Formats: sequence, structure tokens, C-alpha cells
Amino acid sequence: MVSESEIGAAVAEKKAKRESFGGWEYVRLLHDWQGWPRGTILAEGRVIPGYPKIGRVQTLVGIPALFHAPFWAEEKVDGYNVRLFRAGDSLYAATRGGLICPFTTDRLADLIDPALFSAHPELILCGEVTGPETPYIEGTSPLVAEGVGFFLFDLMRQGVEGFLSIEEKSSLARSFRLPTVPAYGWIDPKDLGAFREIVRQLDEQGREGVVLKENSPRSFRVKYVTGSAELADIASMTQRYLDVPPEYFTERVLRLALFLEDMEATDREGWSRRLGEAFLTALRERIGSARRGQCVGSFRCRFHSRENALRLLDSLAQIRGHEGETRLVDLRAEEGFWVLRFEKLYRSTSGFLRNALGGSLRFD
Repeated sequence: MVSESEIGAAVAEKKAKRESFGGWEYVRLLHDWQGWPRGTILAEGRVIPGYPKIGRVQTLVGIPALFHAPFWAEEKVDGYNVRLFRAGDSLYAATRGGLICPFTTDRLADLIDPALFSAHPELILCGEVTGPETPYIEGTSPLVAEGVGFFLFDLMRQGVEGFLSIEEKSSLARSFRLPTVPAYGWIDPKDLGAFREIVRQLDEQGREGVVLKENSPRSFRVKYVTGSAELADIASMTQRYLDVPPEYFTERVLRLALFLEDMEATDREGWSRRLGEAFLTALRERIGSARRGQCVGSFRCRFHSRENALRLLDSLAQIRGHEGETRLVDLRAEEGFWVLRFEKLYRSTSGFLRNALGGSLRFD
């Protein structure tokens, strides 16, 4: 139990921040604190643990040394991380940083069966939301062609550190028909051939990668990302080229090179062409948009509640405020939903292209 005085001290030290959502007040951790990770939510005597960071294994050679026991391999879905939980009589969805997400909270009952929380009110569902109608990411996973979908990858309990076992998670997922990330079973860390084949197939399908979870008390886990995912990230973020730190691109190019070594890729020419296209095709599209007077990311989301749509616009400034201005395009009732359309202006990229296409001088 965390006392109110301790919470007050954390807020005063700027390690935590007070927030509210629809009258429900809570505190979210901005930094790790008292053993709880960043993104942990504190409210009404309850603790919703934040989802901890997962390390990335850079090359396959590291796996036998890192793992002390067989690991469970499951897909790393490309989307955004959320935790679904119950507080009082209401259900909420929290982002990785601990903000209540108006969009995911609004659509929660469409994503999973809420009956789970009646039977197990202490549970926290950790999963990935993806699809072409999410408010945070342009693009989608191959797993969701339209709309939005949720994929469970972990379960936690309120006020308790760590995760439920894979067996418990699987049993509850079956009982309540929870959608889960695709899994590939138990793998011996010394059997890199089997693991390499799983990764190669995921890469060919344009999937993001895998998360490896050790079957041991320490619950050790790492992630490994495919080359196709690195290219997809480069192409997506090139749309806002000057609004992203240069390291974002250099790290992904280096990781791509390491991936090709791991997979013993023979078609280096084809990969080189794909890398160039990831940059140049995205830039050409953004230049075309700029010529038409547009240099934005466009989003479309459906809500049950108009109020939640407006809350989303307010919250985007906190989540992605560093990228610039969010502009409402339209909000109207369509086929039983409130459909929100908005644009995200990428200031540096937009300004550079506007000046360049206008013929202005630039001194390097």
C-alpha cells in the first residue's frame, strides 16, 4: 500500500503527476519509484503496475548466453502498448506512460469480453492495440486489415509485481476468449536453427518480431525484431524526417545490417534496394503532399462517445506534443459511431519542404 503522503512527495519531486479522466482522479509515475516502473498508476489505494521495459537482443549469438532455461516465443505485434483494468465500476485502458487513453477506453468492450473483470476484478490485461483506425500510429500490423484489434500478451494483478505464468494466462484467455498474440511454443535456447526459421517466416510476412519469455522464477524476457520491421519503421518515420532524432534512423539501419548477418541473407542487392525505397518513396509522398499544401499525418478513429473523441484530442498534446499541432478535421455521427478525423502537423519537416518548394535559399 502506498500512502497519500508518499504520493504527495512523489508529485512534489516531479516523479509523479496528478491526472483525471471523466471525474476519476489518479496519479501516474513519470519515473521509476519505490520499485514501481514508470507508467504505474496510483489511485484509491490501488496500484496498477507499469509495464516494464524489455531489452532487445541484438544478435542470435546472445540468446544461449542470456537464457538459462527454455523460452516461450510469441509474436511482437506492431501497435501501441495498453493495460486494461477495472477501478470501481468502470473499466479503463492506460498507455505505456500511464495516461488513460480515451480511444482504447471507449472501445474496450469491442476489443475484449468485459465479463472477465466481473470474475477477476484484480486482473490487468497487457496487450497491443493495432489497426488502421488507431490514433497514434500511421499504418497497421498485417494481423488487422481494418478497424482496430487487441492482442493480449501478459496478465498482471493489481498491487503485485510481475506477471502471471504463461499457463495461467493461456487458461484465462481460453476461458474468456481473449484474443492473444500468435505464439510459437517452447524453444531450447541452444536450438537457434528452429528460432531462426520462425524469425525468417515472420520477416517474409512483414511482421514485427518476437518476444522470448524464459520459463523460470526470474521471468526473464527479451525482444528480437525483423528486418522488415526496421524498414517499415524507417519508411513511416521518414514521413516526418526532420521531426525525428537522426539516431532513430542510424540505429535502425545498423540493426538491419545485423539482422541480415543473423539470417545469412543472400539477396543483399534486394535489401539495399528496399532500404533506399523506404527512405525515398516516403519522402516523395511527403513532398507530393507538401506541393498540395499538406504535410501532415491523417488519422480516422471511431468512438461510441463523442466526449471521448474530444478527450482524445486534448490528450494527444500530452502524449505526442513534441511533434507539433493536432488539427481537428471532422467529427460526425456515422453508422452508430462518432467518427473523428484529425491531422498531425510535423512542424520541422513541413517548414523545410514549404521553404524548399517555394525556392528559398538555405545556407548549410
